[in-house]
Amino acid sequence: AVQSNMQVRCKCHGMSGSCELKTCWKVAPDFRLVGKSLKERFRGAVLVAQSNLGNVTPLTRIRNSRRRRPKKYRPGRDNNNNNNAGSNDRIGKKRKAHNLAKQLFYYQKSPNFCERDPYQDIPGTTGRRCNRTSPGGDGCASLCCGRGYNVVRQRRIERCRCKFHWCCVVQCENCTVEEWITVCK
Repeated sequence: AVQSNMQVRCKCHGMSGSCELKTCWKVAPDFRLVGKSLKERFRGAVLVAQSNLGNVTPLTRIRNSRRRRPKKYRPGRDNNNNNNAGSNDRIGKKRKAHNLAKQLFYYQKSPNFCERDPYQDIPGTTGRRCNRTSPGGDGCASLCCGRGYNVVRQRRIERCRCKFHWCCVVQCENCTVEEWITVCK
């Protein structure tokens, strides 16, 4: 995603802004652009069958060598090669291979973290504390997986009214604190 979105920046050097010497370099793309590209690839990821995992040959072979440039049309020369039979098929396959090179693949579906699954050691989100006012990941809307939440009263004992006594002793009282919390259904 980073390499395919690299940008070229150039700067001209010379008298009065003339471009006698031009220096160009590659710049990493904006982070949002990389994220957007990866998100699109993630949403279009393809599930690969388990039986295909043992193959030695990869799905696509990406070469590190430079691409071959298409032949230019030269007037007066024979530009119609008879060897081009099926060249449209080869072009289609090259495009497909190019698309596969950028494609994301996965061979195992993601587990459902909302439901309890003791075999995969997933506790689920039932009974988990959530924040009903937060739109983020700790919010009840996302954490409770659409099941809603309950508001319950919780009592807990915590240390309070702590005092420091000379030398080196801190004495505290135990206080009972009552609060309303939200937990996933």
